[in-house]
Amino acid sequence: MPDQTDVVDASGILSKSLRETPIAILDLETTGLNPGADRVVEISIVRLEPDGSTRLVLDTLVNPLRPMAATEIHGITEEDVAEAPSFAEVAGNVLRELSGCVIAAYNVEFDMRFLQFELAQVKFAICLPHFCIMYLRTMLGLGSRCRLQEACFEQGIEPGHSHAASADAGAAAKLLARYLDLADEKSLTHFGQLPGLRRYSFARSLRADPLPGLGLFNFELCDRLQSRRTRLHTQQFEPRRGALTAYWDTLLTVLSDLEITEDELHFMHRERARLSLREDHVRMLHAKVFSHAITRYIDDEWLDDHEARKLKQLRRCLSQLGWAPGD
Repeated sequence: MPDQTDVVDASGILSKSLRETPIAILDLETTGLNPGADRVVEISIVRLEPDGSTRLVLDTLVNPLRPMAATEIHGITEEDVAEAPSFAEVAGNVLRELSGCVIAAYNVEFDMRFLQFELAQVKFAICLPHFCIMYLRTMLGLGSRCRLQEACFEQGIEPGHSHAASADAGAAAKLLARYLDLADEKSLTHFGQLPGLRRYSFARSLRADPLPGLGLFNFELCDRLQSRRTRLHTQQFEPRRGALTAYWDTLLTVLSDLEITEDELHFMHRERARLSLREDHVRMLHAKVFSHAITRYIDDEWLDDHEARKLKQLRRCLSQLGWAPGD
């Protein structure tokens, strides 16, 4: 199939209304943090329509075509995905549900990096408009970055099972609906107003148009999707995995700018005590973050000065938080 880079024109969605534009809330579970070395293992999409209704339109496990990893975070095993479709097989389903929508995710940079990598593997390179629900929170003056679960509790929303894509996408959709109500109160009504509030990298994507209908593209739909939603309702979650997941999410949130404030430092110490994490658990998760960063930086078989400085910053932050490789 030919590359689709010429599909989108330059008019963008800056003049479109936040309320009148369909929004596709995306959540992915993956084998790790680095697209390419890591792959998608679950994808869910919830559509938020202009009338305020929400609907789960896609939810399936995905065979990553590589060994499973990060099971301690998302709970997905090799056996779970053995008969699941690959991303290439569900690409048509994904594109159909994204058609006509602006994409949103709670940590949109993470999800979009993986989505764009997976789409590139099926020769579909295209800029899709997207924005971040986590940073919409800061734009609205509701506080600094935090985990999805904490943001939900703040708004009286039950977040459900963390790191189950359907639960996280559903919780993020409810949270976004609440944030849009708060945006109305602040006369924040159009996408074009977002870049003026704070400078975030996703703002550049708002100059792209939503994906047109799937009929323009040569993808077939997959009819053997595999959801784990039914199992989630009866599954007993191990307390240890819940603690590891909570700390992992908080760790990634705090490290996103490679700066640790005093408030963040005290908060992380309180979280470790609340979660009753052992030192070996902390070291394991800190080492995982550092190893993912190294893998990402050397993927092009080169480590330049900028990347070396980033690794040094990351190591310093991890050390501040309790342990870093080499301590």
